[in-house]
Amino acid sequence: MRNELTKRIFLACITVFLMTFSLILYVMNTYLMQRNVAELHDRAILLSSAVNEYGWEFLCSVQSGTARITLIDYDGTVLFDSKLNPDKMENHSQREEFQEAIQYGEGESERYSDSILKKTVNYAVRLDNYQVIRVSMNQDTVFRLVVSMLSPVILIVLLMILLSVVLASESSKKIMKPINQLDPENPDDRNIYDEMKPFIRRLIAQNQQIQHQIQQLQEEHKKQDAIRREFTANVSHELKTPLTSISGFAEILRDGYVQEKDVSHFADNIYKEAQRLMTLVNDILKLSRLEDGVTEMYEDRTSINLLALSKSVCERLSLSAQKNNISLSCQGEAVHIIGMPHILEEIIYNICDNAIKYNHSGGFVRVTLYRSDNLAILRIEDNGIGIPEADQERIFERFYRVNKSHSKEVGGTGLGLSIVKHGMALHYARIELDSEEGKGTCIRLCFPL
Repeated sequence: MRNELTKRIFLACITVFLMTFSLILYVMNTYLMQRNVAELHDRAILLSSAVNEYGWEFLCSVQSGTARITLIDYDGTVLFDSKLNPDKMENHSQREEFQEAIQYGEGESERYSDSILKKTVNYAVRLDNYQVIRVSMNQDTVFRLVVSMLSPVILIVLLMILLSVVLASESSKKIMKPINQLDPENPDDRNIYDEMKPFIRRLIAQNQQIQHQIQQLQEEHKKQDAIRREFTANVSHELKTPLTSISGFAEILRDGYVQEKDVSHFADNIYKEAQRLMTLVNDILKLSRLEDGVTEMYEDRTSINLLALSKSVCERLSLSAQKNNISLSCQGEAVHIIGMPHILEEIIYNICDNAIKYNHSGGFVRVTLYRSDNLAILRIEDNGIGIPEADQERIFERFYRVNKSHSKEVGGTGLGLSIVKHGMALHYARIELDSEEGKGTCIRLCFPL
């Protein structure tokens, strides 16, 4: 940044110098030209007075110096010239200064002289006998002066460039000093430029926001660690129960403490505990994939007829509903959403399965699909045992059970609703819950169309 600042200050200095130098040259050039005309005017008036009194022979004795004196007859014939032979000079009747002098008494002009091959300033005055006396001078300009002093001018320009570089470097160094001393982690606007104070305040606010976000991340990390430890403890506990049962039954069979007629009973218990263990492991794997978003990597999203999918799930659960004497129905309008069929099927199955398991004999489970405000809403309602208000915020946590004894009876793993929660998140959908203990539960799955 300092190099860029140095460059800009240097360019500014050079620009100001060149503009100032150009303006000075212009003003000086204008002044010199005006001075040339004034000088010629004075000399022409003086010479015209002398010639009127003494005759034009008087001009032969005049020392003209750098000026050129010319006497022109009223018809334009050159009678006298202090620098050139008048017999070799052309007629001057068409010269601008001559015509003005004949008409108005005085005249002036600027032009390139073919006689002396230089640009001249001319001033003419009409005499009493209508002859015209003209005084000419090579035009002095500041540019000729600069050219004549080229070496000193080049030296001055080089010195100005060097001085500009030094000034730009020192100025940028001083400008950058407060900025370089600024601590980004602890910015302070007391010793900084007023123009930078809004930026410093934004930096302070941003640092505060970053610190707040870091604290939130740390808290989230602690929360995740706590959840991970709790999950590990729950998994260990849930796995330990069926493994202990399997180990106990197997030990009894191994040691021969079981009569032959009871072997099938113990084998059946071992099979049931093994199935429970397999179900738990499968649910843990499903939940792990959902939490990591792995499902998106191996299952493409596609258009799904949500009503047809819901009816298919209800058909799978129809035997379980009949066994528990539960009326299971599915109705509504055909709505298509974009999603992952396998995950959506798992979501609907888990909620409907819970509605059947946690219900009374003779109860009902109603699945209804409808549209509302650009949403496809799948409503699953039952008149079962309901969920206490104190537990409603936690039912989607892993291994959380409202009634542990009843959960053990129906054989749940405590992971079904957690799978639902993460599956809904993958579909950018939300869950709404209404429940009253002893009266039933209504869960609405809201999917964006």
